[in-house]
Amino acid sequence: MNRKVLTAIALAAGPLLAAGFASNAMATIALQLSSGGTTITTFGAGGIVSFVGAVGQWNINTPNGVSLGPGTTSIDLSTIDATGAAGAAPLTILLTDTGYTTPVSGFTMAGSGHIVGSGAGSATFDAYTDANTPFATTIHIGTLGPFSGGYNASQSFNVTPSSNPYELTEKLVLTTTGTNGVEWSTDSSTVGIPRVPEPASLTLLGSALIGLGWLGRRRRETV
Repeated sequence: MNRKVLTAIALAAGPLLAAGFASNAMATIALQLSSGGTTITTFGAGGIVSFVGAVGQWNINTPNGVSLGPGTTSIDLSTIDATGAAGAAPLTILLTDTGYTTPVSGFTMAGSGHIVGSGAGSATFDAYTDANTPFATTIHIGTLGPFSGGYNASQSFNVTPSSNPYELTEKLVLTTTGTNGVEWSTDSSTVGIPRVPEPASLTLLGSALIGLGWLGRRRRETV
């Protein structure tokens, strides 16, 4: 009888404990840059990816695309430095990672940037989530921008993934409208808002722990 009760309690508490101790194994983070018919995709390791080089008429220095997943829902397209020649086609930068497992109730997007020196253009930041498909844009989390100069903005969105595990993709679009081109310096991040456990789940977990304590006490008394 005791063994059956103990098994039932373990089965009830198992999913709750698993959610709180998700694996921190990294998926493959990837970066995709495209402009004027040219597309370059590069893959990282250990949650970090970078790219330095030319894409169309843009010269890009991307020191870090960073993901903390899956146990921590956070992805960051950090310290982008991109210089576009006059008349250059828009530059689209996608950062993606899969395998996030932490339940979230929404996401907070934050972006900052400015034009270095003279020049004119725009910067637009979007974020997406999907059922664990790299670079997917199925569920739109939100948009910051477009910005035509220096900016520092953040906003939270009540959007949740459609499955677990799930994917995150950031999309940054930079343009140049000036006659002398433009140089953009930007940083963009998307962070999950942790989901607060429902009262019923907390009650179930509490009952399971109490039951385990009671069974342990009974076992000691019968020894």
